[in-house]
Amino acid sequence: VPAAFNLWMGSSREGASSGLHHDYHDNLYVLLRGRKRFRLWPARVTEAMRPRGEVEAVLPNGRVRYKGGERCREDGATARDARR
Repeated sequence: VPAAFNLWMGSSREGASSGLHHDYHDNLYVLLRGRKRFRLWPARVTEAMRPRGEVEAVLPNGRVRYKGGERCREDGATARDARR
């Protein structure tokens, strides 16, 4: 059962960029028209990406845990996820 659902829609004649970021949950990307280029980096280079916030740990599944942020288990699930 997915922990979250997000829908992002957009249109641009000049192209669009989402910028460098990481997502907390798995993604399914569907492109209806045009093309999209993804650049993926392994979690082990997180510190080199100069993230906002202080990294506490990079979990085995690639999730980044920040100091002072929401606590999560090794599998990335939060207490809120576990209550569902």
